[in-house]
Amino acid sequence: MGINFISRLMMKSLAKQLRKPGGRLGKKVGKKMNESNETLYDFAIETMQLSEGDNILEIGFGNGKFFNKIFSVRNDLKISGLDYSAEMINEARASNQSHIDSGKLTLRYGSSDKIPFPANSFDKVFCINVVYFWEQPGKHLEEIYRVLKPGGKFYSVLRAKETMQQMPFTKFGFNIYTREDWEAIMKNNQFSIDAVKIINEPALKFENKTYQNQSLCYIAAKKM
Repeated sequence: MGINFISRLMMKSLAKQLRKPGGRLGKKVGKKMNESNETLYDFAIETMQLSEGDNILEIGFGNGKFFNKIFSVRNDLKISGLDYSAEMINEARASNQSHIDSGKLTLRYGSSDKIPFPANSFDKVFCINVVYFWEQPGKHLEEIYRVLKPGGKFYSVLRAKETMQQMPFTKFGFNIYTREDWEAIMKNNQFSIDAVKIINEPALKFENKTYQNQSLCYIAAKKM
């Protein structure tokens, strides 16, 4: 069995875990995602300019490590999380039980093409490194638009196509976008684009290689 074949199987398995972490490997992948995404979370939290009483939805929260970071900025928020990995939801519940008990945090299992919340519920919705896994992004964006309040904002953070193309695992089930691609998709699904901000990330090491990643934060609005 050739090295290339084994490497391909490993990358395919990793891509599957990044899409939906599960089992013992899923826990490890969740921790690695925290390490690689922390800069993006910090940027998103600052960019959202959280206001008193904001009702926020995070799509694809992983193991929930960063909920504490959001509450440390403002403790008067109400946050909901949606994820379709049962493994990650269990971990997030275990590490955020006090926020759940206080009623400040609600975690739901499901996919963002069928968001289990009423229309006009949220001031802000955000997701980080999630949109690659939407086979039909229009269905997800339609649901996000539905649950946002009029004038509400959607923050989508994703790595630039040039960055994603360097990674060996993105050949397996990832939908990657140029800046113009993702802007066009959002505009075609009712959103207006307020801004697109560039995030130059710290160097990332993967399989003895160093990658200099660049991500984009799209700030989009639901029409009033």
